[in-house]
Amino acid sequence: MNALEGLRVVDLTTIVSGPYAAAILADLGADVIKIEPPGGENSRRFGEDPSLMMGSLTAHIMNLQRNKRGMVVDLRSEGGREVFEGLVRWADVVVDNYRPGVTERLRIDYPALKALNPRVIACSITGYGLTGTGRDRAALDATVQAFAGVMGMTGDPDGSPVRAGPLYSDLCAGMAGALGILAALASRERKGEGQHVDISMLDVQMSLINYHAVMHLMSGIPTPRTGNEMKLHVPYNAYRATDGWIFIAVSIDPHWKAFVETLNAPETGLEGPAREAAASLQDETLVTRAGRITNRDRINAALETIVATRSRDEWVAALTAAGIPVAPVNTLDEAVQDPQVRSRRMIVEVEHPEGGSYEATGNPFKLSAAGEERFTPPPTLGQHTAEVLRGVLGYDDDRIAALYGDGSVA
Repeated sequence: MNALEGLRVVDLTTIVSGPYAAAILADLGADVIKIEPPGGENSRRFGEDPSLMMGSLTAHIMNLQRNKRGMVVDLRSEGGREVFEGLVRWADVVVDNYRPGVTERLRIDYPALKALNPRVIACSITGYGLTGTGRDRAALDATVQAFAGVMGMTGDPDGSPVRAGPLYSDLCAGMAGALGILAALASRERKGEGQHVDISMLDVQMSLINYHAVMHLMSGIPTPRTGNEMKLHVPYNAYRATDGWIFIAVSIDPHWKAFVETLNAPETGLEGPAREAAASLQDETLVTRAGRITNRDRINAALETIVATRSRDEWVAALTAAGIPVAPVNTLDEAVQDPQVRSRRMIVEVEHPEGGSYEATGNPFKLSAAGEERFTPPPTLGQHTAEVLRGVLGYDDDRIAALYGDGSVA
């Protein structure tokens, strides 16, 4: 994909949030140079379980570092510092996800970058932001979910708080970082100057809580954990079929009408208690959202009886045909093999740099005039160091050999 062709990015990031921001730019066509410290970034060592590795690469590296060039630079050495400064002069964007204060200690903070390249866009992704009384707190995905109230509103009413399965805080911050970078680039086109993009995992989570926060701030009523249900909609829950689970989500009155008609249609073929339960849902008191909210337990009990009579696929087919929002509750294996997922190229084949290939998640941005998607192999540690020194910075062989010799690069 060539949407960002010609955009030059220096990637100083590690683990998930920052690498994902840079990976989005790389998938869209930017030339991303990943800089790692001697020995490699931490996620290269997430290989305690051999089933989660292919060759020397972990799953983190294989998915978050594809479409990038990779080099090893010791930013604490004089030679490494010289290399880094040359790359900053070359770059449009520099991305990091260090804790606050680290870039200042390494002398790679935004004022230092701006002095080298006034047009550079610097993006820093941190747990709690670069300002405020809590900026120095250590952060991981789950702790930010907890702090932001996300876990406090997730889980069963009588159970423990629950975090989202994927690394929700990390990945959303990475996507926000990519969006912030693109906004800063658009601003640079108009104003001719770079700027610093400050992305906080906490800020992004607070933004995503969205209208839930507004409802609480208006009413003062705490938001309880409600399991899979939503306060405003009924039914909005997972129900067990004969061979698995389905999720039914009815949010508007026309959907409820079509839903009840489908359940009571002769071709649905319900019998006995299930037929009686379906008939009970024809009650006029349930035709409005307010009526359904008042009778939440009654509706859920009826649907548990009804859904238990058919297979997952039968219910999904019947309700989908009626225009009802419904889905199978897929396992991850079912999701990655689904024909719709495959047809959208959200599972793609990527070459492994050490031989063979593997499947990975695709690029969610489908642009009509940006060329074909490409997925180049993730770099092995330091794979492109010499190439970048020679092709980007113009170093000759003697200078490159000297940098390798004193450990400034690898």
